[in-house]
Amino acid sequence: MATQTTYSSNLAAAVPGAQASEIPATILSRTVETAAGIGFGVAVEQGAADKGCIIFDGGTVLGITVLDRGATGEDEFAQYESARVMVKGDIWVTCATGCSAGDGVFVRPSNGDFQDSSANSGVQIPNARWETSAGAGELAVIRLG
Repeated sequence: MATQTTYSSNLAAAVPGAQASEIPATILSRTVETAAGIGFGVAVEQGAADKGCIIFDGGTVLGITVLDRGATGEDEFAQYESARVMVKGDIWVTCATGCSAGDGVFVRPSNGDFQDSSANSGVQIPNARWETSAGAGELAVIRLG
C-alpha cells in the first residue's frame, strides 16, 4: 500500500456532492441498486426496492447524492451501500451547460448532466433552483426544496 508523501497547500473550494451551506437540510439514507455504483453530486430516482435508489434515467428525481468520506468507493457509493441523498438544502454539483443564479434546474436522462434548460430532453427538478452561476463544466450550487 502506497503512503501519501505530498500534500496540497490549499483545499478545493468545493467538490461535487458537498453541502454548500448550513441551511437546514433533509438527507435520506437509500440503498444503491445501480450495479456500477453512484458518484457524489449525482441525481437519483427511486429504485425497485423500498428505500432503494438508482442513477436518474428519466423518472422523478428523488434527490442528489451527498459526499460521504465513509463510502467504500473512492468517489462513489458502491452497489448495496447506503447512500446519503439530499432532498432539501444546498449542494454543489457540476453544471454541464453553464447556469445563472435563479434559473430552474434540469437533469438530462441520457447522462445525468445538470443544466439550466429543458434542452436535450432535460427533466426539471421541482422546487429546485441554481443558487450560484457557473460556466459550462464548472461547479455551482443547487438549492433543493
